Amino acid sequence: MKAVVCAVILCLLVVSSALAADAPKKVTLDVKSMAIKDVVTEISKQAGVAVVLDPKAQGSLTATLSDADLSQVLDVLTKSNNLTWKKLQFAKPQDSKVSLDQLKSGILALASMPLVGLAVEDPTGKSSAVVAKDIPGAPDTSKLSLPDGYSWTTVYVVLAPEPAPADKDKVAALSKAEADRIAQLANMTPEERKQFYTNQWMAQLGLAPEARQALMRDQMQALFGLDPQYRNQFMQDMRATFQGMRGQNGGPGGWRGRLRNNGN
Repeated sequence: MKAVVCAVILCLLVVSSALAADAPKKVTLDVKSMAIKDVVTEISKQAGVAVVLDPKAQGSLTATLSDADLSQVLDVLTKSNNLTWKKLQFAKPQDSKVSLDQLKSGILALASMPLVGLAVEDPTGKSSAVVAKDIPGAPDTSKLSLPDGYSWTTVYVVLAPEPAPADKDKVAALSKAEADRIAQLANMTPEERKQFYTNQWMAQLGLAPEARQALMRDQMQALFGLDPQYRNQFMQDMRATFQGMRGQNGGPGGWRGRLRNNGN
C-alpha cells in the first residue's frame, strides 16, 4: 500500500503545467436538471481551474447562482447529490508534459484516502515529506519555497460517496429485525397474533422436510444452550401457558391432545 501511495504522490508532482495556479474566478450558473459531468465541465471552464469528477458520481443539478465563489458552487453541487469535494495542492515541474487525464486515477485515489497521516521518503534524493491531519487550515503555499523549476498547482475533486458497507453480520441484522418484530407483536390483538403465527407456521411447513427439521433442531439446540436463568424462565412461561390453556377448546387432553388427535 505504501508503494502505491508513493507512486500517486510522485505522479502528482509531474502534473501538467496547463493547470491554473491563480485564484478561481467567479461562477454564474442557471441550469435545470443538468448532468453532473456537464456541470463540472462548465464550472471548470468559468472558474479557470481543474475539477476532477469521480466516474462513480451520479446526479444532476438545478440551480441559479450569480457571480458565486467556487466553494459555494461546489457546495451546492455536492450537497444536492450526496457528494463531497476536496481541494488538492501540490508542486509540479513547470515544464511537465503529463496531462490531467493521465493522472486522474491517481488524483481520485489520493483524494479518497482517509489521510490520518502519511510519510513519504525518497532515499535517492535523501528527502522526506509528511502529511499531517487536522491542522487548522491548509498552509499558505505562496509562502512556501519550492525548488527551482517548480510551482504550486490546485485541483478540485468531486467524489462519489463511499458505498454503504454490506452487512457482514447477517445474524446481527436478522436479530435486530426479530427484536423489532416481537415488539410489534406485543402490541397486536390476540387475533392478530394468532393470524401472524398461522402464517409463520404455514411458511415454515412449506419448506422441504430437511429444512423444516433443521430449523426446528437448531431452534431447540439454541434453547437448550441458553443461560440457565433464561432457560428456566422459558420453562416457567411454558408451564404457565399450558396450565392456562388446559381444557380450552379441545376436550380431553387440552391443546396437546387436540394436536395429537388432529394429527391422526
